[in-house]
Amino acid sequence: MILLIALLISYFLGAIPSGFILGKILKKIDIREHGSKSIGATNVLRTLGVVPGIISLIFDFFKGFFAVEIGRLLLAQSSEHTILGFNPCFDYTNPQTYQIAIVVIGLAAIIGHIYPVFLRFKGGKGMATGAGVYINLLPIPSLIAVGAFLIIVALFRYVSLASVVAVLVFWVVEIIHNIPNFDEIPLFVLTTFTALLIIYHHKENIGRLRKGEESKISFRRKK
Repeated sequence: MILLIALLISYFLGAIPSGFILGKILKKIDIREHGSKSIGATNVLRTLGVVPGIISLIFDFFKGFFAVEIGRLLLAQSSEHTILGFNPCFDYTNPQTYQIAIVVIGLAAIIGHIYPVFLRFKGGKGMATGAGVYINLLPIPSLIAVGAFLIIVALFRYVSLASVVAVLVFWVVEIIHNIPNFDEIPLFVLTTFTALLIIYHHKENIGRLRKGEESKISFRRKK
């Protein structure tokens, strides 16, 4: 039951649509009807401007980061106390059980962002929220992936290309990190599943990139 509570908190936190909310507050528009029709930070930047784009990026990042932190807190407390009168079903002091639990909690936040119940399960692509989750769980591979993302954006100004490259770099680094013992199998499974999920949700961007029709990012401020 403790894990279920943590999963629900993580999902609903991830499902908060910052881009949609900013569109309504700042311009009284539904951002899903503009640009790429995504609620993600990239479309917020293109549609609303640099500052709203940065706000959306930061908010979506911390959704993932704090979902993992709240999950950690609940799992740690459940090892010693009941929470809301519920006893833990599993022994979260066991490293393998704990790792599996924290992985599914992080995944719940990413799924919440991509499939938010508040917007009929049509959300963003999961990059910023996934980055928040992974910076918390796997900081070194995440920072390497962020570096790859920034390099690709600086060179080509395609956020979609940078996102796909960053996901692949992260996945490869996590494989290398696990070799030879593979003692973080749940994290590796999470990495693989999330990479596939994010790349799948970039399939239209990949198609436009192949045709040379993908829009480049602009950092000019919206008037």
